[in-house]
Amino acid sequence: MNMRMGSWFGYKPGLSDNLIESSSKLRFPPEIESAFLDDYYEGTILRTRIAVFMGLVVYELFHILDYLVVPDVKTAIMWIRFGFVGPMIMILFILTFDRRFKRYNQLFISMGILVAGGGIVMMTLISPHYTSSYYAGIIIVLIYCYMIMGLRFYWASAAGNIVVISYVLGMELFTDLPISITISNYFFLLGADVMLMFGAYFTEVLRRRDYQLRYQLDLKSRKIESLNEDLEIRIKERTVELEVEILERKSAQNTTQKALKEKEILLKEVYHRTKNNMNVVISLLNLQTTEQQQHPAEDVFKQLSGRIYSMSLVHEQLYRSKDLATIRLDQYLPKLVSQIKYSVMNVEGQIQLNFQCDPVAVGLDRAVPLGLALNEIITNAFKHSFPNGRKGTIDFSVKKRKSGVIEIRIHNDGVGLPEGFDFENPETLGLRLIQLLIVEQLAGKFHVDSSDGVLYKIELPQFAE
Repeated sequence: MNMRMGSWFGYKPGLSDNLIESSSKLRFPPEIESAFLDDYYEGTILRTRIAVFMGLVVYELFHILDYLVVPDVKTAIMWIRFGFVGPMIMILFILTFDRRFKRYNQLFISMGILVAGGGIVMMTLISPHYTSSYYAGIIIVLIYCYMIMGLRFYWASAAGNIVVISYVLGMELFTDLPISITISNYFFLLGADVMLMFGAYFTEVLRRRDYQLRYQLDLKSRKIESLNEDLEIRIKERTVELEVEILERKSAQNTTQKALKEKEILLKEVYHRTKNNMNVVISLLNLQTTEQQQHPAEDVFKQLSGRIYSMSLVHEQLYRSKDLATIRLDQYLPKLVSQIKYSVMNVEGQIQLNFQCDPVAVGLDRAVPLGLALNEIITNAFKHSFPNGRKGTIDFSVKKRKSGVIEIRIHNDGVGLPEGFDFENPETLGLRLIQLLIVEQLAGKFHVDSSDGVLYKIELPQFAE
């Protein structure tokens, strides 16, 4: 059972460590109960889906037993298995993937148990002299109910007991089996129900106590972290005081010379970066001039503005970074996308943006050409993939493999590229820039897939930043 230890719902610093009001109640205080239910759901949903699917398969495979044991009524039982129970359990399986299932999962699973158990009760009543042994199937349903399907104790007990009571009432009201057979069936069925209830109860108690221990551990960890933070603040304050004392003992001449030297180095770096950026801007202007002569465009200045903004955003991220040498793509990419979206689109909210970006850092030499290439790709996605106000989704992913290769994926579910489009030999400046920057300047790989929307995939080799 996974839990994000730093994000407890209902956490309060002064909350008592005694979280469970009473083991018999199986109930946390209100501040914690909702968080426990979320944790319980996340820890059991996969098991529930597998259990529902496997239960459906086994339930239908038991029709083979019908042919061997009760061939005279196998058709009626087939209708119960395949015409009633099977479709209902399949609906339950599909519902487990719906986002609303989380809120009503206990109710839906209980209904599935009642459908499965009710189906076996009906099979038993069709021809009791032949099908009385089918009560064993109810025991299997009870095992599923209490131990496998992820039902909490109260829900499992309610569903299990309803199935058992339905079987008993059906046998008493609609059959005339010998008392020896019915008593034997009742004994084993009720015994199994009671033992499984105990098992389900203690399972939930243990699960809640495990959650309680983890909660208390997190609470104490927070206290330790708070004390550590106070200690770090004191250490920093004392360190500052010591640094001040050391600095006061240094001569004014050495301090001045050091400061002048640092300023000289920084100034040279500024000149160098400015020169490189001016060269890039000049190259862009020259390329755009040639492009404008061959393919005039009305939004030429907006295109240039977007490209220059992608460069300026790199430097904005640089001076905000700690080392002044690298930028984080997970911080850079969302800002670039936001700027392009509002400069290209007329209506906000038409396109949903999803980001899954690892904290990957790149140096200035790679950040500028990469930013220009990303600007072209993202601009094309907004301008051409969603015409006439079409709504859609663009997914952005930045991952760093173990080999050190940086992989960037940009996928949209828009209209896709025109048929016969040759991306290897593009006609527009923007697409030529992408090839030039990614493949030639950054020595990377660039791939486009238009089978489902458009997927742009960039792979950059590992470099020492």
